[in-house]
Amino acid sequence: MTIEAALDVAAARAGRGEVVFPDDLRGFPGTVHGGAVAALVHRLTRPRPPVRLRLHLRRGVPPETPLRLVTGSVGAEARLELWQADRHLAQAELTRQLEAPGAATPAPDPTTFGPPEGKMPRTPSCLACGTENPLALGLQLGWNARWIWQSFEPPESYRTRAGRIDPALATIALDEIGWWLGALAQGECGVTTEIEITLWGPISDEPLLLVGDRTMVRTDDDPRGRYCRASSSLFSRSGAAVATAEVRFGGSRAYTRRLLEPFLAVTSLPDLTRLFPGVTALAEPAKSPPDTAPV
Repeated sequence: MTIEAALDVAAARAGRGEVVFPDDLRGFPGTVHGGAVAALVHRLTRPRPPVRLRLHLRRGVPPETPLRLVTGSVGAEARLELWQADRHLAQAELTRQLEAPGAATPAPDPTTFGPPEGKMPRTPSCLACGTENPLALGLQLGWNARWIWQSFEPPESYRTRAGRIDPALATIALDEIGWWLGALAQGECGVTTEIEITLWGPISDEPLLLVGDRTMVRTDDDPRGRYCRASSSLFSRSGAAVATAEVRFGGSRAYTRRLLEPFLAVTSLPDLTRLFPGVTALAEPAKSPPDTAPV
């Protein structure tokens, strides 16, 4: 199975106004990875780069579930929506009328990152970092006080039948690192509610550099302070910006609680606590014997 084949399966009935995401495209438990939703939008429109894709995730998109696809356009902008019955799940806009070339974003020198303080936790099923998902991108992001980053080569499962690297690599990787930038800024797990990704050109078949600057995360205009915005970039070995992104992230203790068990399946509690100090208290009930009634 390749990411291209999985997206083909999802889009098989798109001409009849229906899409179904395979289960391997999961990110958050029971929810399709935001980067996979963006990848399908790109797959359905097949725009030539450069292209900017804006995805608004109103609710979690369920896998293995028939969803209604609505398409249209306004001028030169393509628009797509996903619905589950009367529930509006997501909407996206794509445009090729861009103001600046990707070269405007210079590649940082990896030597400026300094040594990593650790690796980001992983879960078994996540499309980006999953240890058991056959389509997982295999990300193991390094982090320190300033940066989140990783140098990696495109896996074979992200190569198309034509031998190119699927654009899904960029949408999935950039959504993932944006999620982590937001999560570390808020100290809680959560969701990306908006993803804006600009694909500046084809992804070269060479080592890539994925980078996010933690000091550039900024608060959103939400008056309750529940959201923040984070930017990230994907560079080729030659230093060219392959893709850039901004995500809107919202975190809460409820999301941290839901992700605790998947994280602890492959990550030690001390390592998880370094990033989310509050998980120690959340993990305590799980240590009690199953037949012990709460006091």
